[in-house]
Amino acid sequence: MKKILVLAAENSAENYGAQVIDEFSKQKADVRFFGLGGERFLSRRVEVWVHNRELAIVGLLEVVSHIPRLKKIMDLICRKAREEKIDAALLIDYPDFNLRLAKKLEKLAIPVYYFISPTVWAWRYYRVNQIKKFVHHLFIIFPFEIEIYEREKIPFTYTGHPLIPVIKATETRVDFRQRLGVGDDDFLLTLLPGSRPAEIRSLLPEMLKTVAGFSKEKPLSVFLLRASGIPGPMIAHYLDQSPVPVHVLDQAEGYNLIQASDFVIATCGTSNLEIAVLGVPFVSVYRVNRLSYILGKKFVRIKNYSIVNILAGEKVVPELIQGQFKAANIIEEMRRIIDDPGIKEKMLSRFAGIRRLLGDGKMPAEIIYQKIAGEIFTPKTGRSSADE
Repeated sequence: MKKILVLAAENSAENYGAQVIDEFSKQKADVRFFGLGGERFLSRRVEVWVHNRELAIVGLLEVVSHIPRLKKIMDLICRKAREEKIDAALLIDYPDFNLRLAKKLEKLAIPVYYFISPTVWAWRYYRVNQIKKFVHHLFIIFPFEIEIYEREKIPFTYTGHPLIPVIKATETRVDFRQRLGVGDDDFLLTLLPGSRPAEIRSLLPEMLKTVAGFSKEKPLSVFLLRASGIPGPMIAHYLDQSPVPVHVLDQAEGYNLIQASDFVIATCGTSNLEIAVLGVPFVSVYRVNRLSYILGKKFVRIKNYSIVNILAGEKVVPELIQGQFKAANIIEEMRRIIDDPGIKEKMLSRFAGIRRLLGDGKMPAEIIYQKIAGEIFTPKTGRSSADE
């Protein structure tokens, strides 16, 4: 039996990791998984050494303040990996932690496969040097990354985006709205305040101010999608202070809720791509500790923050970041999009183009399975060449 270490520190990473684990199971591979994850991993009988709630951190300063704890987690993972004689590691996203871990695993002679490339195209390009040194093989998800890794001569495989095959609602818009008690003509507004406690604290209060203000212009049915890592009481603390009722749904209802929505206010992140693929207009927002933002901004190489705008090559979706993240600005952007059918239709047309760009029939989990299984069950010498 082969043993694979899989690291999924965040909610989206755990989704992607679960797809890969399911593919190994589907292929009846003689493999046991260990590592860092959450409830999805536990339900798949992964031996979780550290729960991913322990790594729910946002911002440079927040990371710095948690360095001693993160070091203990990393040391624990390395010790357990050595004890279990791990055959390979699949590290997913979360580069500040995972690239350091890759260095340690490389010293243990454990081949490191890395899924979801660090965003060197956006900031901190120097991390390509860490990838060259410590990553055995890289799996990339965006077509514009191909040129970077070909130029840098880093072994990679382009998998396509792992979200595309799974972004599907299980109910029709009409049926789901009826189940929620929302009429055909009611305006359904959805809030996606993030998957980390720090994001909830920073973003949800201003989102609720937006709801209060916009409700004066239009009757609303408001729903909030609670990420699996966010405790219900934490959300309730803020909603108890809202003058407008906000109904909370768990993450399992996410795609149905988004598809049924008329508009979404979303944290800047993976959810932006999900909303675009489902074809619903939205505004992207974000705010971190001010000093973290100032320190991090010096390293940023791109003008846009939302992955939807980056893929589109222009600002299709409004981005309200840091000081621009105010209820009045959100309401203004919502009004502009809702009141002008032309703007809305252009936005939805660009969303369709993004889906075509990323949804070319590739099955990322299957591609990753074939690469890792092909190497750990029939070891090869040296590093493999780039694949597309």
